[in-house]
Amino acid sequence: MASPYSRQTVTRMAPIDRAYQLTSPSMALLSNKIARKCNKSIATRALSSSKSDPKQQQSNGTGGEEEMSQEIVLTPGEKVVAGTRLFFWAGAFAFASVCAYYIGKELLPTKMSPNTTFDRATSAIRQNEEVKRRFGEGFKTYGRDHGGHREGRRNFIEHTEYTAEDGTKRTRVRFNLEGQYGSAFVFAEVSNEMASGEFVYILVQDKRNGAVITVQDNRAALLARQLAGGNKEGQDVFANLLGGGKN
Repeated sequence: MASPYSRQTVTRMAPIDRAYQLTSPSMALLSNKIARKCNKSIATRALSSSKSDPKQQQSNGTGGEEEMSQEIVLTPGEKVVAGTRLFFWAGAFAFASVCAYYIGKELLPTKMSPNTTFDRATSAIRQNEEVKRRFGEGFKTYGRDHGGHREGRRNFIEHTEYTAEDGTKRTRVRFNLEGQYGSAFVFAEVSNEMASGEFVYILVQDKRNGAVITVQDNRAALLARQLAGGNKEGQDVFANLLGGGKN
């Protein structure tokens, strides 16, 4: 036999079950909507973060460049050291260039070099009969005499390189001659417009009495050429006048 209390309980529970059955579909729809909204918000955040990454990378890159530029900036003391080093290396390069120029000039002489002028003038003097009679045939020539007996000190030839009034390049040398019967100074000069073996002049001056022996002297011919301006007849006329009327 059923109790009256059990009936009331059953009748009261029935509405609750019905309410739960009615509300459960709506809860499912609500949960689906919430899940969709969450997914959309997550996707939006992911896109925004991916768009902001290049900006962050660019900012990071500019930051690295700023750091590098800050590292390159030198202090005043470092600038002084760098300038001193640059000046030192520039001076060393200039000194090496000058040394290379003079070494090459000595090793590869031209017709205008002092040593070449010395050698050719010595050859011309050895063929001059008056010089051989005055100083002897076995004479020798050498450069600057320092009063010593070492031949190495006599290798330097005193010389002067200059530009003449006519615009030609000239090399003038002076060296010593010593023979059996005495010694002398030798003066010689060459021009860049003259052929090899030709001299502006070669003069031998005796050290004892100052007497001068003229081996070659073309100064009058060069002056006549300058005054005539390239005219052959004018050169001959001026050469005769400057040479005292000699043909």
